[in-house]
Amino acid sequence: MGVIALALGLLAVAAAPASARWYGSLLQGAPNANYGCESALVMAPLGGVQLAPTNQVSCTYRHAGYLYSNRPTFIAPATGRITAIKVRSGPNPAKLRLTILTGSSRVDTTTGRDLPGTYTCCTARFVGKPFRPRANATTKKSVNAKVFDVRDKRIRFRIHSSDGVALTAVGPGTVPLQIRNDVGGYNPGIPLATGYWPYTRLGEPRSADGYSMTGIDLMFQWFFKRR
Repeated sequence: MGVIALALGLLAVAAAPASARWYGSLLQGAPNANYGCESALVMAPLGGVQLAPTNQVSCTYRHAGYLYSNRPTFIAPATGRITAIKVRSGPNPAKLRLTILTGSSRVDTTTGRDLPGTYTCCTARFVGKPFRPRANATTKKSVNAKVFDVRDKRIRFRIHSSDGVALTAVGPGTVPLQIRNDVGGYNPGIPLATGYWPYTRLGEPRSADGYSMTGIDLMFQWFFKRR
């Protein structure tokens, strides 16, 4: 899991300033997960991966990037707003809720740069109203969610707080995931996803129980506008 930890850590510094554009998944291919929040793909004890029960009816997924790529998929590049989202769904999609998660890193008090290995995530700061995406289609939805990126190198704070954009699924139906043939592998460019079961509730820290897996692409994009 060391490679995954490295990739997740890079997310804290990969987002670059931008004015208005789409972020998130490349949306290549179609979702093929035939399960919802009641199950999750995990590493099997004897190698490979297995589908395991979660005993939950809700979950939150965030895109964790593409291995060895600096494409921003989760962390907002600056303070601004998420004004639209796209979700590519399978034949029986679960209801979804836009979710804004916040995390933070310690910073160098001289340069203001993030200190490697100090990023922690996540606590839900916003959970939107549920909506049902269209089956076997890409659903585009207008939203209005504020996101923040705040850096303070003063000695009494020494923190960089940043918001990320995720999806929560609730109730029956499938989650918008594409499971690749190389799931669990470490090929360059392979997508990563991090899940939480049950979903991330408002104000509830979830830094310890997120589970990350390579080879899973969260089929989700979000449109960011600076301030």
